[in-house]
Amino acid sequence: MPKINYELKQQIIKEYFNDTGSTTLSKKYKVSNSVILRWINRIKNENFEMVISENRHRIEYSVEFKIEVLSYKNSHNCTLSELCNKFKIHSESTIYFWQRQFDELCIIGLSRKRGNPKMNKNKVTKQTKLSKDSSILIKEFIIKIND
Repeated sequence: MPKINYELKQQIIKEYFNDTGSTTLSKKYKVSNSVILRWINRIKNENFEMVISENRHRIEYSVEFKIEVLSYKNSHNCTLSELCNKFKIHSESTIYFWQRQFDELCIIGLSRKRGNPKMNKNKVTKQTKLSKDSSILIKEFIIKIND
């Protein structure tokens, strides 16, 4: 699958709205049909700038924002796609990754910076990892905040 640049996205979206089907466009441009439909869904939800943007990979999210997204997900029981549209997050896998990190390491996992960690995974101390009890308490605290 080729790298999808700004001009190609514009061309595909333009052709889609000129009554060319997503399957036809998928075959023509060798872009996944689900990717095209995701762009169209986001455009229909008034997030056109999010679909077309070129600098989407440079976004850093705060720990507070990540917690807000995850707590909204838990309290409203919505899909990752709906969360992406509501909070203007480019990739569903980003939210999935945050949830996994939160489940494993709680808030410490959400504060991870980009790039390779400086600390060796085998040398993680007991102080770094929270106990199961404290992680449950923090999750309950976050749920209470949102109620």
